[in-house]
Amino acid sequence: MTRLKSATKKLALLLASLALGLIVAEVCLRILGVSYPLPYAPDEFCGTRLRPGFEGWWKKEGSAFVRINRYGFRHGDRPPAKAPDTLRVAVLGDSYIEAFQVSDDETFCAALERELSGCSAVGGRPVEVLNFGVSGYGTAQELLMLKHHVRAYAPDIVVLVFFAGNDVRNNSWELEPYKVRPFFRLENESLTLDNSFHEHADYVKARSKRTEWKVALINRVRLLQLLNETRNNWRHRAADDPTGVRGQPGIDELAHAAPRDATWERAWELTERLIMEVDREARRQGAEFVLVSATNAVQVNPDRAVREASQERLQVDDLFYAERRLQALGRTNGFPTVDLAEPMQRYADKHGAFLHGFENTKLGEGHWNAAGHRLAAQITAEAICASLGSEETPSDGNR
Repeated sequence: MTRLKSATKKLALLLASLALGLIVAEVCLRILGVSYPLPYAPDEFCGTRLRPGFEGWWKKEGSAFVRINRYGFRHGDRPPAKAPDTLRVAVLGDSYIEAFQVSDDETFCAALERELSGCSAVGGRPVEVLNFGVSGYGTAQELLMLKHHVRAYAPDIVVLVFFAGNDVRNNSWELEPYKVRPFFRLENESLTLDNSFHEHADYVKARSKRTEWKVALINRVRLLQLLNETRNNWRHRAADDPTGVRGQPGIDELAHAAPRDATWERAWELTERLIMEVDREARRQGAEFVLVSATNAVQVNPDRAVREASQERLQVDDLFYAERRLQALGRTNGFPTVDLAEPMQRYADKHGAFLHGFENTKLGEGHWNAAGHRLAAQITAEAICASLGSEETPSDGNR
């Protein structure tokens, strides 16, 4: 009996020590700012989307406290119902628009809202710019987001922010390695939706109650976040990153040159048809459509040698093939296009400014930083303001 009591005490002491150690580890991780939350949830239409009600620190690149509203979007608690006389702009895009790297008021959407509020053609009406960006999205998912989730918000203008660096690849079943997403196929000049991702084991698992419980627990415990991130890095250290931040840079660079083979030409043709369908869907919803081409970091690197090295690898004279192709698409189909790459490159050259990258990653790589978001929004707002018939533009951005 004495031995049993002694063993019980030792076990209790061990468990108490272990619990104390875990608590100390959790406190230390919070003090150090270590955070790897899981902000995404499965979606039957788009494959994945932002998790409604999610809150957490994002520090993988940049640093921001991210809040997702109850509807699953990062634009504050704005309900679908539109207030009278409000100009509402819906912005579709990928991680550039989602913008976890910067705070809420530094995103492209927040900056665009401020800029458009100063447009004389708006006539003093309230302006709402709504953020429908989700990391990893291609044009196919953005089209489905517009069809199934944006419609309820009755936008007046739909802005598609297209990132050639991985959107062309994302749209192609042949090029895109991450298959847990919807694809469209171009068959007999028609777009056919392929929802086979519904049967993918990862999607089925993501929709299970067990996974929902596990994600909820991980998002509350930093130690579990660290363990989960370490495990994922170990499993996927040689795999492509579906967000496209650093995945397969050689393939992504190819989007800035004319297609070198039939696979890339098919991907571009499909992408163009998808953009045309986004335009048609926006018009069906009673909205105007604007196509904006986002910048790849190398296009606007202030070091000319970095840009020229990329041009040499691709054997091209410049890095604006995608922009020219999109402009031609807009002219042919009658919708406005906004080219960010050339004016942002001029700004970077003039000011020696890095518009991509962060101190905790590397300047000149990855996503837009706050300066990049601000400048991109200024250029876009000027174009939208002009299309609304304004004689004044909101800001010259000191370009």
